[in-house]
Amino acid sequence: MLAYNDIKQLSNSDIDEVDSCESMVNNCPYGMYRTDFDGYFSAVNPAYAKLFGLESSEDFFEYIRSSNCQLYTDLDLRRDIYNKLRKEDRLTHVVYQIFKVDGTTLWVSESCVAVRDKYGSIIAFEGYVEPLAKSSHTEQINLVPEARFRAIFDQIENIAVQGYDQQRRVIYWNNASTELYGYAPDEAMGSLLEELIIPDHLSDQIIKAHRRWLDFNQPMPSGEMTLRNKEGKAIPVYSSHVMLVNCKGEHEMYCIDVELTEIKKVERALRIAKDHAERASQAKTAFLSTMTHELRTPLNAIIGFSEVMEQQLFGSLGHPRYQEYVNDIHRSGSHLLGVINDILDLSMIEAGELNLTPTNVCLRSAIAHSIQIIQTKALSTGISLQTNVPRNFPHMRIDERSIKQILLNLLSNAIKFTGSKGVVNIIANYTDDDGFLIEIEDNGIGMSQSEIEIALRPFTQIDNTLERKYEGTGLGLPLSRSLAIINGGTLKLVSKPGIGTNAILHFPAEMAVFKGKK
Repeated sequence: MLAYNDIKQLSNSDIDEVDSCESMVNNCPYGMYRTDFDGYFSAVNPAYAKLFGLESSEDFFEYIRSSNCQLYTDLDLRRDIYNKLRKEDRLTHVVYQIFKVDGTTLWVSESCVAVRDKYGSIIAFEGYVEPLAKSSHTEQINLVPEARFRAIFDQIENIAVQGYDQQRRVIYWNNASTELYGYAPDEAMGSLLEELIIPDHLSDQIIKAHRRWLDFNQPMPSGEMTLRNKEGKAIPVYSSHVMLVNCKGEHEMYCIDVELTEIKKVERALRIAKDHAERASQAKTAFLSTMTHELRTPLNAIIGFSEVMEQQLFGSLGHPRYQEYVNDIHRSGSHLLGVINDILDLSMIEAGELNLTPTNVCLRSAIAHSIQIIQTKALSTGISLQTNVPRNFPHMRIDERSIKQILLNLLSNAIKFTGSKGVVNIIANYTDDDGFLIEIEDNGIGMSQSEIEIALRPFTQIDNTLERKYEGTGLGLPLSRSLAIINGGTLKLVSKPGIGTNAILHFPAEMAVFKGKK
């Protein structure tokens, strides 16, 4: 019986064959059976019936006619046994579970053969079955129920699982393996691994690797490899391998393959997109570098000549209105040059090409320098600039141009968004635990959290209307944060609408340089 409960009418030749060995079979302590080619029982001895909790052969045949009869816990395994017999003729010590009539289970071991006629055709299957010796509870647990194993892996999609015996012949082939490689289980069972899905140029390598695993316990490495399907098409997979020992002490290798075709397509698309983005970034950097050079040269000339005229180095300009024009030219040119420098700096930071020259910088001097530049604007709007920097403040190992530009940008922002009679505080502290902490705090208009996120994005303004109150390119804060990061620090904004903003610069203690050290 394979998975069927029906029984065929015995022919006269079958009856004669059973009668000829009836005495020997009936007295045998092992359960013995005979089925036809399709797996239908034609004879069993009393010992076989007793394995299922039945008293006689007649009781057994009566039982298998009932609709609620199920002899085996794993019907698929029983089918596999007969399929393997058709290919190999003989199996020994096959371990599985059976159901007894009272619903309990019993582990048994079976050895069986395929019976052929004089023409070589299989006409029957015969076998003997014995119960496994009673063992401890732990040993029972170690007998892995194959039904559960197969049920799990047969239902998993996109993960191909195959099992191979010590000779690399297929002993297990799940549904996903059929989908991936194109072989039905009946085609794959009993076939050699290297003849089934291994490309010819990898065959010897796989055989040697499997042998090293068996002989020297050197596992086959997991990784990407290209196998082949039934049609000979290359199949990229990520393959993992597990070696198990079955109840007969024989090694079985299980391979778990995940197809990479779609993943490879995505990787290729990402690689192409990355290449395009890098080329576009390089082109943008090259363009900005060229354009800024082209703009800087005439701007420097305009600023230089306007400065000469502004100071009337070669005599009076004449009409007072000319003096106003020259002042406007100088101021506008300087502003435009600052914008161009910011754009170039930001693009070079993004491209990783901004050159830094770390030196021992006195932060007290750097803060004083920034205040001196911005002080005129602060006084004109009635804003008070207050500083709190300890005298024994250590020097910092940092690019001097970067830290001055950061401080100047943050101070300019604080003054820009603080109303008349407002206050801007510059506070600096250092501890061995926390490092450098520089805060530029104002009591200006403030920002919400969403507005902070906008303010930190390049080329964006919180107020984008044509009638916006505050001028600027939107580069000051993003550039300051980028400069802080590439110099090893961070910039954080804490703000509330109507209360003010606190720009907090932090640099680690490792950047501190104390007196006596270079």
